[in-house]
Amino acid sequence: MGPVAQALVDQAQTAEQPEFQSRHKIVPMRNAAEGPLPAGTRDSNDSSRERLTSEHSGDVARLSAARTGNAARVAEFIRDISSAVWKSCCVLAGNGNETREAFSEVMAALSANRFARLASYTGRSSIHTFVALVTRDLIAERVLRLMQSEPEQGWMAFERLFQADIQRVIRKRFPHSSAEETRRDLYQDVCLAFIDNDYRRIRTYSGNGSFAGFVLRSVDHLMIDALRENLPRRRLPAEVTKLPALEQEIFKLVHWQGVVGRPDALTPHLKGAHDTTEIAMALSRVRQLPAPVNGEVASLSISETVDLVASDEHSPEAAILCAEEDSRLDAALEVLRDVAARLSGSERLYLSIVLSAAETPAPREIARLMRRPVEEIYKLRQRVLQQLRDVLSENSTIKNWRASV
Repeated sequence: MGPVAQALVDQAQTAEQPEFQSRHKIVPMRNAAEGPLPAGTRDSNDSSRERLTSEHSGDVARLSAARTGNAARVAEFIRDISSAVWKSCCVLAGNGNETREAFSEVMAALSANRFARLASYTGRSSIHTFVALVTRDLIAERVLRLMQSEPEQGWMAFERLFQADIQRVIRKRFPHSSAEETRRDLYQDVCLAFIDNDYRRIRTYSGNGSFAGFVLRSVDHLMIDALRENLPRRRLPAEVTKLPALEQEIFKLVHWQGVVGRPDALTPHLKGAHDTTEIAMALSRVRQLPAPVNGEVASLSISETVDLVASDEHSPEAAILCAEEDSRLDAALEVLRDVAARLSGSERLYLSIVLSAAETPAPREIARLMRRPVEEIYKLRQRVLQQLRDVLSENSTIKNWRASV
């Protein structure tokens, strides 16, 4: 290790911990090329992806300054991120010389080509969190090379790096507390499957995509095989079958598929077109139901398998983002409930009929249900929509929620 790397190690060992740190627990793996964003990241041309929070705009500015090549800015940025890199290496790469070698290698990779590995950072998290995620990918690449040259030593590094992620995938497919013993057995089965036939499964990695993504997809395929052997076909609870089709679909996605209970996460999985408000209201009704408690443990659907590489289920950044989004959604729903309470009796009845149906009924059908002339239904519709539009355009709580999705 050169004197510069040694100096950075010494500094990192005495530095304060970064804002979002893992408390020395391995957080689930994520594809760093995508950055620490929720599954379903929008296209780069979408302005919402470029929206920066004031909290992290300084991180973006420091990275941009370092990428200009200015020596002073580069040195300052390297000192800033070295603590996050060192802590990640301590957790992921073992102890002693191995940690120091990993740190030196990762810092060199991060600094290469004017920090090209960090080019996709947009400020949606702290720079320390983003650097930690990129570091994980770099260490995964290091583990792969070690397995190719020294398989036994490489396997120990492999299990140390991926143990928490493998257990997370198993929990996603077998989530109930009664399956604890099953989960322990399945972890051993996964390890044996990777070791079998001189690490044949690992050797099939072709280099396309991240190695971490390849490992987690392999684990999930093994879990799907286990589910096919042991799980009966599941059925919707009786109280769910009484709900409209949208609520039933959301129930399956949230409780069977493990999709995050947010409108933006649910939208790509839903059949047909639904606006965000409609999804939010349906999600609110689903949340009022008790969570499944029977022995069924996961979905058998392969076509809708969750993107495990992009999952940030337990990352510190994800916990903060999800908490903020849930808070905004709850506040927005409370505003909508207040608006509905201020509607007249006929307007509330109209809104109830529209929201409780799987598809918006035709005006004549609403008129029949309300026992009113069709002409009055059109007027009701205009009054209700106008009041909702006024709230959506003027209320700051609704604006904050819409901006977040």
